[in-house]
Amino acid sequence: MKAFAFASRFVLAVALSAATLAQAEDPFILDQNGCKIINPVSRPDETVTWSGPCKDGFAEGTGVVQFYLSGIADEKYEGEVKGGYADGTGTLMMLDGGRYEGQWSRSKQEGEGSYFAPDGSIYKGAWKNGKPHGFGTYRTPEGQVTRGQWQDGRFVKETEEDPNRT
Repeated sequence: MKAFAFASRFVLAVALSAATLAQAEDPFILDQNGCKIINPVSRPDETVTWSGPCKDGFAEGTGVVQFYLSGIADEKYEGEVKGGYADGTGTLMMLDGGRYEGQWSRSKQEGEGSYFAPDGSIYKGAWKNGKPHGFGTYRTPEGQVTRGQWQDGRFVKETEEDPNRT
C-alpha cells in the first residue's frame, strides 16, 4: 500500500526536525492584530489572518487561520486554537484539495480524524504526532478498503475490528 504523505503549512513537516525548530528564532507569525500563530516553516512574503480571540499575545479559542502567500489565499484552518497552536477539534483545508478533519494537539493531528486526499482516497482512524497511528480504515479512489493497524503513517497489519473498541 502507498505510504501517506501529509503536508501542510499548519502541520509540522515530517522532515522538519526538532533541531531545526530549536534554531528558529521565533516559530510564530503575527496576524493583522499582532496575535501570534505557529508557523514553523515560514516563507518569504507570507502573511496570516486570525478571526478568533487573542490571549496574552497568542491566538486562543475558536476561529479561522488563513495563510496568504504574496497576498493570495493559501491553506486554511478552522477550529480550536490554544497558545497559537491548532489544539482541539478542527479542519485543515490544503491548496491541493486535501482536507483533514479531526483532533489536533500542538498543530499536529492527534487522536481521531479523517484525511480526504485530492485523489479521492480517504483515511479515517487514529492519529499520533501528525501521522496515522493505531486502528484505521483506508479507502482507495477505486473503492478498495483496508482496515487495520498503522504505525507512524505506515500500514502494518490488517484487522477487521478495532482492538481498542469496547
